[in-house]
Amino acid sequence: MKMAEEKRMVDTYEVIHAIHVGDREILFAVDDGKTDCPYMVCDCNWDNPLGIDQFFDPAGSDDYLEMMTEFTNRVQAQLEAVKAERDKITVPLSPFTLEHCTPNDYGESVENKVVVIRTKRLRPEYRTADRQLVLAVGGFGTHAKARGRAVYTVNLYSGKESRWNREDILGVLKTEYMPDWAKERLKQILAERQAKHKKQVQER
Repeated sequence: MKMAEEKRMVDTYEVIHAIHVGDREILFAVDDGKTDCPYMVCDCNWDNPLGIDQFFDPAGSDDYLEMMTEFTNRVQAQLEAVKAERDKITVPLSPFTLEHCTPNDYGESVENKVVVIRTKRLRPEYRTADRQLVLAVGGFGTHAKARGRAVYTVNLYSGKESRWNREDILGVLKTEYMPDWAKERLKQILAERQAKHKKQVQER
């Protein structure tokens, strides 16, 4: 006998529809005990150190169709935002695959190497080359035969710092498949990190 799945709640509202697009999730929730405002729509993201749910921008009504329209409008707005974001990308989007990599070998260190994030670890709308190429800069997971999993990275395209697990890495990018844009960005990132480190040493 299967145990019933735990209900996802936002305060007293039960989430019955949830669509994640881009940087947030759009939620439609119901509280049948509220006669004045049983339907609620809100946004959710995890932009905090603990990665816990943050709910914001709520809207409520006793009109189901009104709230369902609000829900679909927000989803559409997120789709448009992701499309606009993608249109600004100036590099080829075709994802990197295993043939472009030296497979992830837990017996080898990946620290200070350009690695490829597995597409399955990325949201469907972000399974593109600009999201995959990262420089592994630290974390216990970068070391050979490490017990730790954490790999701290810098995205070559955006410069954004992120944390991944070692198993999220497909492999180390082979030199012959490194695109020109990535070579230039890698030089910039390494120079910026070196300058930052030098400044920190001088300030001690």
